[in-house]
Amino acid sequence: MALTPKSPRGDVRLVEISDTIAINGVQVSGRELRERLGADADAVLRLSYLDRDDLRRLFARQAPQAEPPPAPDAPVERTTPAAPPPSAPEPPARRYRRSNGDRVRVFGDVVVNEGEEVTGQVVAVLGSVRINGEVGDQVVAVLGTVDLGPKAIVHGDVVTVGGRLHRASGARVDGSVTEVALGDMSASINLPWMNGWGPFYFGGFGPVTRLIGTTFRIVLLALAACLALVVARRAVEGAAQRVTDEPVKATLVGFAAWVLIVPMFTLTAVVLSISIVGIPLLILLPFAVLILLLMAVVGFSGTVSAIGQWARRRFGMGTTSPFVDVCFGILIILLPIIVGRFVAFGGWTLSPIVFLLVSTGLAVEFLAWSSGFGAVLTNAFSRWQAKRSAPTVPRAAPTTL
Repeated sequence: MALTPKSPRGDVRLVEISDTIAINGVQVSGRELRERLGADADAVLRLSYLDRDDLRRLFARQAPQAEPPPAPDAPVERTTPAAPPPSAPEPPARRYRRSNGDRVRVFGDVVVNEGEEVTGQVVAVLGSVRINGEVGDQVVAVLGTVDLGPKAIVHGDVVTVGGRLHRASGARVDGSVTEVALGDMSASINLPWMNGWGPFYFGGFGPVTRLIGTTFRIVLLALAACLALVVARRAVEGAAQRVTDEPVKATLVGFAAWVLIVPMFTLTAVVLSISIVGIPLLILLPFAVLILLLMAVVGFSGTVSAIGQWARRRFGMGTTSPFVDVCFGILIILLPIIVGRFVAFGGWTLSPIVFLLVSTGLAVEFLAWSSGFGAVLTNAFSRWQAKRSAPTVPRAAPTTL
């Protein structure tokens, strides 16, 4: 089915409705359809839900049927007008319960029932997502599954981190589907050294234990970075842009902050403790430490996102989800440590190489934390400076009559 606008509406010339919706021959998502058609997008979406029989009855009822003219020589007979034929029953109107904005839940499940529409994104952290309605943006589940029912419609991407995607027949996804599995690498390791001799005994801090510990740390970093991307996506993208534009400056600022943060907190605690007025303010120091840690996590997420985007462009990969860029960046940063853990299975003769690889990986990881923290601090300072230098409009003096 093809639709043409009655009045000019930007560059929209033709809207095609089939299994998908296309504007001027290009398939669009639900968000793009609303941006380009505005309020008319709801009518187009409702038409896309109707099957062929409903569309045939709908447009056949609107088309006028002309009666043939009588023959000129035939006698005109007066008859009572026939009763009009019964009109075809109208298709039942579907009732939708629409909620604007995003739907985010931590430590719980998110459910979008049939006949319900969520215009924003649906996110579940440490929970699952079950959809049998319509979602206008992406669907994300961190450490949980995504269940798409037979009547589910997702106009954005579907991302699962540490979970699985269950998609029923008839479910529609306009965007891409990304599954980031976090399997246990230790289940596939079966080497002779695991039976236990010398420093390779599993119960000690041998290569197997350290490899499992490194794997667990990678999983934790990936979860923290993905969670930061969900909660503070704008700050993460700003940190990634700052690291891309000024990597040296961001790293130096972050390194200086790491060096000065402990003396500054110590001096602040001493000054507050020796003053009577400042003793109640000591309660705020743990909250300040927590805020700095959250800023560091957001900055680290921005750094690994920038590294993942750079590597994707370097290897000529296509556009992927930002969650994939974050996980890809973490693997690149920790690659020397991962290689060192596997080289350690070669025996104690390779210890110098293992030490060099692990030390290099730790140094690169510290630089990533420093550059991200410096990027967040630089962006915060730039915003504060912009607000301070903004001109203030003086109030007009009151006039008296």
